[in-house]
Amino acid sequence: MEAFADELEKIGDKEQLEKIKHQLFMEKVGIQSERAQLEKDHYELSRERKELALERKQLTREKRQLSLEMGRLREEVEFERKRLKEDERMIDKKQKLIEHSYAVLDIDRKKLSEDSRRLEREWSDLHRAAANSRKKEVYATGLFFRGVNNQVALKKRYKELMKIYHPDNICGDQEILIKINEEYEELRYRFGFVGKEA
Repeated sequence: MEAFADELEKIGDKEQLEKIKHQLFMEKVGIQSERAQLEKDHYELSRERKELALERKQLTREKRQLSLEMGRLREEVEFERKRLKEDERMIDKKQKLIEHSYAVLDIDRKKLSEDSRRLEREWSDLHRAAANSRKKEVYATGLFFRGVNNQVALKKRYKELMKIYHPDNICGDQEILIKINEEYEELRYRFGFVGKEA
């Protein structure tokens, strides 16, 4: 600064001095203008730096929140995946159970159909037998089988008499048993039991 003052003193011309002063003034104004611009730029940079720091904090918070949300979503997806597998296993079990039930029902249906056909045959045989017995209108007149008029009643009465008069019983008698058998054989022949087991 002293060297500059020395230089100014050496200049003797007032006009030249005014010129230099004017230049210096213009430089000073330019420097002040640049300083103001620099301060303004510095202020803008500080403000932008603060905004960036706030944005960085906001982004960090959002990143953390997004990370937590993604973790929660992963857990939910894993839970749903497990639940779906469990549902698939349950559906497979139910399907197998239904298939088994259908198979059992099919077997039962076939068995029921066979039973139905057998019952129809038995029913028609019974009707035929009843019709035959009505046609014959044969009534037993013997002592032990009085009032018996068909094959079924004859068998039933014979079994009842055997229980009573069999020799192994207390009331059993061999002679009565012989008479019962004779009468039974005769009635069997009359009711159409010839050649059949009693």
